[in-house]
Amino acid sequence: MRLRASLVGLGLGLGLGLGVVALTPGCGEEEADPREGVLAHLAEAGTKGALDLAEATQELAEVTRSLCAAPTVASLGESQESWRRARRSWSRHFAFGFGPAAEHRSALDFWPVRMSTVEDAIAAAPPASDPSYIGTLGVSAKGLPALEYILFGVDEDPAALVAGLGDNGGQRCVYALMLAEDIAARSGSIAAAWEGEFAAELRSAGQGSSLYATRKDAVDAVINYLIDSLATMVTAKLDTPLGNLSGAPPAPENLESRFSGATGDDLRANLEGFWSAYHGETDAAPAGISVLVVDAGGDSDLRVREQYAIALEEVLALPVPASDALVPERARFQAARDELDALRRLLKLDVASLLGVTLALSDNDGD
Repeated sequence: MRLRASLVGLGLGLGLGLGVVALTPGCGEEEADPREGVLAHLAEAGTKGALDLAEATQELAEVTRSLCAAPTVASLGESQESWRRARRSWSRHFAFGFGPAAEHRSALDFWPVRMSTVEDAIAAAPPASDPSYIGTLGVSAKGLPALEYILFGVDEDPAALVAGLGDNGGQRCVYALMLAEDIAARSGSIAAAWEGEFAAELRSAGQGSSLYATRKDAVDAVINYLIDSLATMVTAKLDTPLGNLSGAPPAPENLESRFSGATGDDLRANLEGFWSAYHGETDAAPAGISVLVVDAGGDSDLRVREQYAIALEEVLALPVPASDALVPERARFQAARDELDALRRLLKLDVASLLGVTLALSDNDGD
């Protein structure tokens, strides 16, 4: 793999020589277990991400309520930007899906959007906002992608979208508001779970945690999920629209966040969340899984850092909007896919082996 000059810009050069300072314990003292600090970091980072998500989705619900009260091109634009912020928060928290987000994932993020299913749900919706109605629907009719479809439409100009929101007594907007409120409620539940018990369970792994009997169990769960999240980026988010799995031509309709043109933004936020779990804040000393990899010796951490920078560069270079560029610039998307997969393989074949991680069976096995 090539190492590009962008490594310096990411601030990785400062971190390459940073390891875990191991203090030789004195007589009768126990050597500190670095996993304790790593799990504390993951608990803090996961909680912060969940709170950011809850705040962003609460704002989305409020802005959507304002949109429905007075639909204009300006208020629609505000709702679209609020959706983008909420989507980025969700995509960044994706790397922490080993936690409470798991039970809400399908209801928050089902895609590709089944437009006919959403339209049927709109047609059958009550005339006033009723949270219980959303509870009767399947995951293909709700979540951030369904709301994206309503707010951004398919090649529709803002004026046409605003007019549509007011049709049939504003039923389309009522449904959008119900979606936004459900998204906010679920995100609030995720944040409450991280703040309430899950972060404490993660910190206390091996010390009375009811979820993780040992610290190894907790580290294994995190690394397995990071591997799986990268596999999802490779397979669902890129292989499928590229046609790699079926041998079919590229299919832009299978791209994530295609209505908003946020496909590349989603992948970038996914990678940022991965880095938060693996390393920590970009310019800070290592605090995440990286600490354990450095402590175990060898060059695996350096290789992960280099490959992360390469994968991020390819993702940042993806043309916008992806739905227009996927066919004529297929090679760009394939390059991003390949570099993300190289990062996944490093985690699965090098890091997991180095740390003695027990790999979980998943649909993404095969290396």
